[in-house]
Amino acid sequence: MAVSLRPISLDDQTLVAGITVDPDTESYSGGPISDVFDQLRASPPRQHAFAVVDGDRVVGFIVAREEAALPAWAEKGCMTLNNLRIDRHLQGRGYGKAAIRLAAQWIARERPAITHVMSSVNVDNLAALHLNLACGLTPTGQIVEGRFGRQRIMIAPIQRLCIDQQGSTSTRSL
Repeated sequence: MAVSLRPISLDDQTLVAGITVDPDTESYSGGPISDVFDQLRASPPRQHAFAVVDGDRVVGFIVAREEAALPAWAEKGCMTLNNLRIDRHLQGRGYGKAAIRLAAQWIARERPAITHVMSSVNVDNLAALHLNLACGLTPTGQIVEGRFGRQRIMIAPIQRLCIDQQGSTSTRSL
């Protein structure tokens, strides 16, 4: 399995539209993908959307945000990882860990001044909490109100996220 990130533009929504998510938990990743892209188009620049690809198959989606596009809860000088979604038929196979690690590697390479990565996890989304913990993110103790409920804020040094985590899917850099 060779997982990679493919940068996509805001015109490439159809590339990731086929990612299926559980309707009961879709809000955890930002709602329907059309809503995510509408929000990305309406937000300030400095957002980087990626398709998570295994070979020729799109298996997921993730967004990295910086500068003017950072959420209000983000610390200055960091980047955030947002809207992670892995096709529900492929969850539990390491794609989420691979997406976070590859996004961190992209940040380390393309934005060397960034020292930390942050994310928010809905307090009811235990699977995402465990994924973030397994990747090396730790809770800050801060809880904020988000578009879809209360969010736990997490943070990690960029280099911690870049390393292979035990049991992760094999990946290659961009």
